[in-house]
Amino acid sequence: MGGAESDVDSDTFRSVMRHLAGSVTVITTEGEGQLHGFTATAVCSVCATPPTILIVVNKSTRTHPHIDRKGFFAVNVLADSQKGIAEHFAGKAEEQFSSVDHVVTERGVPLINGATAQIECKIVDRISIGTHTVFVGRVIGTGLDAHSPLVYHDARYGQVAHI
Repeated sequence: MGGAESDVDSDTFRSVMRHLAGSVTVITTEGEGQLHGFTATAVCSVCATPPTILIVVNKSTRTHPHIDRKGFFAVNVLADSQKGIAEHFAGKAEEQFSSVDHVVTERGVPLINGATAQIECKIVDRISIGTHTVFVGRVIGTGLDAHSPLVYHDARYGQVAHI
């Protein structure tokens, strides 16, 4: 790492980013009368006053336009026993919620039952960067369960080690 700026190709960037371990989440919303979701790790706390988070969504995902139009989304932090749910929402299944235990909030956003944490948000800002949109969300509802989170590192699922 030197003082001069240099471009890094996308494959090298992805290889380096795989070394960041992250909680596995399913981002959910509603659109056109259907519930939508996708598996993601690009979630970050922004500030506590007011409670705000951000998510990063590829513009090519089928869920992106629904999040953008709805103006509300939820982050479901999956429990370490929910690897199957992570893989389900990483796929291209239709009727994604037909086999997933969930509830729908008064704003129409699905929350996955058994998740270790749930964060419902109202979008307060959108930032377009390259192939993605950063959605900044004001937290309007939360839920907690006593499970450890599912984590993702170097293209593999794992569990938190309590040491």
